[in-house]
Amino acid sequence: MSPSKAEVQRALQEYEPRLRSIFERAWDEWRQVAAFMSENRMGPVLYQRTIANFVFDAIARHAIKELGSDDAVHVKVEAQTVKFVFGGEVLARFKKGDENKLGRNIPTQAAMTFEDADGLFPGLPPETAKVEFVWIPNEIYTQLEEVLVVARDGKERVWDYPIAAESGAEVASLPLSQSPDTDNDELVRPRVPNEQEFEDG
Repeated sequence: MSPSKAEVQRALQEYEPRLRSIFERAWDEWRQVAAFMSENRMGPVLYQRTIANFVFDAIARHAIKELGSDDAVHVKVEAQTVKFVFGGEVLARFKKGDENKLGRNIPTQAAMTFEDADGLFPGLPPETAKVEFVWIPNEIYTQLEEVLVVARDGKERVWDYPIAAESGAEVASLPLSQSPDTDNDELVRPRVPNEQEFEDG
């Protein structure tokens, strides 16, 4: 059974500013790396999955540091991902969103269990809600366009709602040359097709 949007919102409401801050800090790390590459004429990255993997790693580090000491949050660090249980009610993971605002995964048993609305995890009650915290960049990867809480059932998005930036928060941009799709006269490279994101993206 799909989780209740209202119940998930209630359970996560107090964490939303901290969650948004985790995404912003991780994205800021990527902006700094991209700026360094541009300033040192290293050229932009070729593959969007490189950005997704870097941002995921930064998100995981910041999330563990931010939430790991919270008595109401249980952190489960795994080989390729990290999951968080909020108040024993909501199981969540961080993902880069695709065109359907869903995280992409290598179809492992654990990933499919998470995606299935009726999938069960050992040690958690069956009524535990499973959601993804999804980040979506703009088309040229210069800023975060959306940060969402998403409930899914398999490949279908059941519902979502935004984790908004704080009012008045400054939004900075990457140098345009760091977009994976930006032309560069000094670099000849093949067109990069959309690829499935890795499990940790």
